[in-house]
Amino acid sequence: MKKNYLLPHNFKMIGLIMLVPFLAACIWLLLGPCEGDWFIVDVPALFTLDLASTSEWFGMTSTDPVNEICMLGLLVSLVFIALSKEKDEDEMTAVVRMQSFVWSFWCTAVLMLIAILFVYDLAFMYFAFASVFVCFIMYICKFNYEMIKIRRTENEK
Repeated sequence: MKKNYLLPHNFKMIGLIMLVPFLAACIWLLLGPCEGDWFIVDVPALFTLDLASTSEWFGMTSTDPVNEICMLGLLVSLVFIALSKEKDEDEMTAVVRMQSFVWSFWCTAVLMLIAILFVYDLAFMYFAFASVFVCFIMYICKFNYEMIKIRRTENEK
């Protein structure tokens, strides 16, 4: 019995709608001003490490959760886009999905290798922030590109 772990096709449109504001917000947070203090709340933390080098496991911390909300929204939107069924899902689509995933995984690994070797200090932190999403974005681009190529060749026949 084959299990399909993909989301229904409708989630792709939901993900695309969510992608626009959350991607814009993440880019603004990445390139814009440093973390603000629009609203500070106490949130649970698995691990904290502050500038005074005090660390704590399983505690509470005061923070502005805007960064986390934006990153969570971007992640959810990319997952919805990447893991939604196509309208015409078949065995060929599954093969293209697998090949696109492997391709994006390798490309992300190469980018990380290059960043680890040649990017330092705060620039590496910016790259690390963005690299969380790079694999998803590369997969989505590669998968859709391959599906467009396949559909074109089918329409030419």
